[in-house]
Amino acid sequence: MGLGWGQAITTPQVYTIGTLVVDLFATSTKQLIWRGVSTETLSEKPEKDTQKLNKAVEKMFKDFPPKASK
Repeated sequence: MGLGWGQAITTPQVYTIGTLVVDLFATSTKQLIWRGVSTETLSEKPEKDTQKLNKAVEKMFKDFPPKASK
């Protein structure tokens, strides 16, 4: 069985990741009561990024407020 040398090609890809973090604090205690985080790859088109942001916020707050633990 013959072994040969292979060739590897590397192509760098540049992309931008956007992260939205929403922290909600209790005003009386100033303690964090809830945190939502969303991360998405951004596009070249601002309109598309606005749509992604709106969907991310909608998904983030879908189950808000959290159910009280027993």
